[in-house]
Amino acid sequence: MTLAEDIKTAAGGVILPADSILSMTNIERLKEFDIFSIYVEEETVLRESDAMRGKRAVVIDDALFFRHMFSKMLYKMGIFVMEEVETAEEGVCHARKYRPDLVIVDIHLPGMTGIEAIRDIKSKCSGSKCVAVSTDKDRKTVVDALRAGADDFLVKPVMWDRLKPRICKLFDSGKDAVVM
Repeated sequence: MTLAEDIKTAAGGVILPADSILSMTNIERLKEFDIFSIYVEEETVLRESDAMRGKRAVVIDDALFFRHMFSKMLYKMGIFVMEEVETAEEGVCHARKYRPDLVIVDIHLPGMTGIEAIRDIKSKCSGSKCVAVSTDKDRKTVVDALRAGADDFLVKPVMWDRLKPRICKLFDSGKDAVVM
């Protein structure tokens, strides 16, 4: 990811690559560098990601690599990632605060588990879709996640061609997208 402070223009603006991801925390951090506004030029060409434009997400995973990977994939779909966090406690807090359309939750997290986080998020943010992710494909793990309220379950590593249709299906039909 390119750091905004490295490319501040003489006019006080910021130039970011098209695939940049700015969470709310990063946007607040820009103020430290005297950047108080971001101009986003609207693209007029319709893309297949337009169906997801306006959707918001929170990504909860203790592995930095997976947090960034999911955020980048969601961004490519037109979904704004409000926060990327490494603990379930932080994720639940941000889900309550932002009421995202989508929450990606790793099942095995330190402290509060992803299962507990899903249960909590679904009880407080009933409109949020939760997608559980894990390297563990044990049937009990999948069933526990779905019983907790997960709308889908994906085994990591998740590839773009697998994630995209599952997320689209969640928002197209409003039904669970689980395919075993």
